Amino acid sequence: MTSQLNVQSEIFQRSTSRSTSDSAGFSATRLALQLYGRVSPQKAGRLVNRMAFRPSRLPMPVRYEYLLDNADSYTQLQHGARTIPVYSWGQGPVILGVHGWAGAGIQFGAWVNPLVEAGYRVVLFDAPAHGRAQGETTNLFEMAEVTAKVAASVGRVHGVLAHSIGCIAVARAIADGLQPNYLLMLAPPISLTAVMDNLGRQLGLSREVLAVHLQLMEEQFGESVWEQLDLEVLSRSLTQRGLIVIDDDDTSIAPDESERVYNNWENANVLRTRGLGHHRLLWSPMVVETVLRDLGRPVDTV
Repeated sequence: MTSQLNVQSEIFQRSTSRSTSDSAGFSATRLALQLYGRVSPQKAGRLVNRMAFRPSRLPMPVRYEYLLDNADSYTQLQHGARTIPVYSWGQGPVILGVHGWAGAGIQFGAWVNPLVEAGYRVVLFDAPAHGRAQGETTNLFEMAEVTAKVAASVGRVHGVLAHSIGCIAVARAIADGLQPNYLLMLAPPISLTAVMDNLGRQLGLSREVLAVHLQLMEEQFGESVWEQLDLEVLSRSLTQRGLIVIDDDDTSIAPDESERVYNNWENANVLRTRGLGHHRLLWSPMVVETVLRDLGRPVDTV
């Protein structure tokens, strides 16, 4: 359950993109939760639980937004009462992008033209409560379900690009039947427990407050929630060929967490970088070029 199910960790941890006003708002939230926790740990824990399923929509990268208006195909999928936007470019074997918490599909904008030129069809979507998708709340199980639904709507998926919490959603979808040939994980977290601990530290939550939040999660998803979304466990069953990218300066997901995922994934290679942090991995030319070489052209993957 590694780090993502419900956590606002990427919201709270995104130091690389936080403005002065964001930092002030975070500090105020942190102080308010600490004070509330002293008065009523039970109520504070319930508040944390409600917050944890409401991703803050990060601003979409402006330099790639033009791609949305120039997509070769745009469709809408219904997931319950909510509409999920799906975009695609190019022709050929499908490469599906799965964003992380608070992100959006267009964060993979730097990959679109290179993959299309290499002979692939790129498919991107926004998970519920993310990007341009409808909804205010979601969770990692739902993100996995939507990933599988999008994959089913476009036919056979050859490869998947996943970032951060999206790595857990993809691993869960694979465990439930999705069968890509290739898998890229950018900064994968190791476990929901680790993320929850980090969330508690960043917010200065007492053990009592955090325990209420975790108990509510078990009540909603069952006690097996931790195992079902534990990437350290799920990675042992991955048979796909793939690559894990780890940046030594990532302050959102500890590099050693991603390293542990790599150690459990038999068919994975690893790319170590420095200075890219948690988000710049998504548009680094060096990372894109390395993945293209590793993925190979469609003729090489038949």
